[in-house]
Amino acid sequence: MNIKTFKGFEDIYPERVDETDRWYYGQWTPCSEAYEVPDFKNEYPGTRLYFIEYPSGKVFEPIKQNKNVFLERPVYDHKDNSFGIIRYDFNDEIIQALTVRPECSSMKVLTEMAFAKAGDMVNVRLVTTPFTLVKHDVHNDTVDFLWPKEMHIQFEENEGLYFLDDRKLYTSKWIEDPNYREEIIIRDADTGEILERSSGYLRRMPDGSVWKMTR
Repeated sequence: MNIKTFKGFEDIYPERVDETDRWYYGQWTPCSEAYEVPDFKNEYPGTRLYFIEYPSGKVFEPIKQNKNVFLERPVYDHKDNSFGIIRYDFNDEIIQALTVRPECSSMKVLTEMAFAKAGDMVNVRLVTTPFTLVKHDVHNDTVDFLWPKEMHIQFEENEGLYFLDDRKLYTSKWIEDPNYREEIIIRDADTGEILERSSGYLRRMPDGSVWKMTR
């Protein structure tokens, strides 16, 4: 048995990044969401975010830990071969969307905006493709696109955004009537208009393909 040892990782639990079989990430933070950081009263130690390459086991930390800065979990974009990360800076009260390529230590700021634009910072996330910053109000079934364009879309009940591709929004809706089932809804990315609806669900695979699971 080949056992790799990672020193200093006793409190880090690596998880595979969705849609890639090459990368894992490990996140150290005393809170799980950005909106919890103000509870630390300006003494949040900062998130540490590690990337671990499989199978080499090489560890990368492209974004250094900073006090009162929270880093979200990474999102992988297969087409761009990069990771998107939301950075919440509570010192300057700004949100940044970053792209990172850990193996070459490259980092680029895609956009920067004031906290006020994201409201309570609940359910703010990056989706692909391309990287798009959105805020999903799950209670009211709406999505606000924050960047690179601004748009408000009213979804149906229990409908949530999954990903974007070729100017289309792919969403998933769950229904109980009385048995549980799911629907795939495809909308126009510019207008939000429904283009197609079908039963089943989608899964994005590590090679960039999409599997449609249906009866």
